[in-house]
Amino acid sequence: MKKVLALVMVLALALSFTACGSSAQKVKTGIAIVSSLSGTNASADEAGLAQVDSTVAAVTVDESGKIVACKIDVAQNKVPVNADGSFDTSLTFKSKQELGTDYGMTPASPIGKEWNEQADAFAAYVVGKTAAEVEAIGVVGEHNAPDVADLAASCTMNVVDIKAAIVEACNNAQDLGATAEDTLGLGLSTEMSSSKLPADNEGAGLVQTDTTYAAVTYDKDGKITSTLLNCTQAKFDTTTEGAVTPKSETLVPKMEQGDDYGMRAASPIGKEWNEQATAFAGYLTGKTAAEVSGIGVVGEHSAPDVADLAASCTMNVVAFIDAVGRAMA
Repeated sequence: MKKVLALVMVLALALSFTACGSSAQKVKTGIAIVSSLSGTNASADEAGLAQVDSTVAAVTVDESGKIVACKIDVAQNKVPVNADGSFDTSLTFKSKQELGTDYGMTPASPIGKEWNEQADAFAAYVVGKTAAEVEAIGVVGEHNAPDVADLAASCTMNVVDIKAAIVEACNNAQDLGATAEDTLGLGLSTEMSSSKLPADNEGAGLVQTDTTYAAVTYDKDGKITSTLLNCTQAKFDTTTEGAVTPKSETLVPKMEQGDDYGMRAASPIGKEWNEQATAFAGYLTGKTAAEVSGIGVVGEHSAPDVADLAASCTMNVVAFIDAVGRAMA
């Protein structure tokens, strides 16, 4: 009897160790975007430029506030504007990470590293650090490179906006169900379908680029454990004289705008953009990349063709699906 009891206790102890070993550490998921806009007027000899640079950081952080994983990217959307205010409405955009060696930083880099290589090096360096420790990283020189000896051979580019985005992402991170064992992905999707040429709009042109961002964590089976979505909508006025002017000095992401974005009044379900985006993000939990890409859309606004979302998300989700797919690619 004593031998049987001892065996039962050993088995129970073994099972408890197994349970503890399989309990993955919970982490919070965060995303933040830091943007700047610039407009350059066209001349008879040179095109003007409507440009927005949006630096985005996605992170997972543990219960002590230390970064477990970090992803960095930039949507540098440039639209050349001609002297008559016209521009190419068929432009497509890639993020700096997607451009890779095509971005062209390597020849100008004192260490011969491309933008994506340097961004990845900085992202790896901040793992294990808190938001306060990232904020405390000094910068040096005319290019505001990190003043860190360990990065001298891997990152010498400007990290001011990158630091700010990482710090904000850490500070706003949410407990959405991710674990430290999950993979963190970041995807960007940009289009300019809402732009208007001066000739089509009584002489007042509009350059508008909409960039959608998705921070996604997924487990070893490829199933989503958390999703955060956001969007920046950059607008520039153009005239038939080639003037290019940003409509605002600052660019606030839609999620941060909340009720100020103004979708609620036009929504058939009375929901604001941030509420609908949050609902769609939550719906993706447990799905694979293939299942997300298979979500259908319906109606003139390309709303999700999903009965479970009928009361919470009826806005266009095409860019969401694309950004999530890129994050998991």
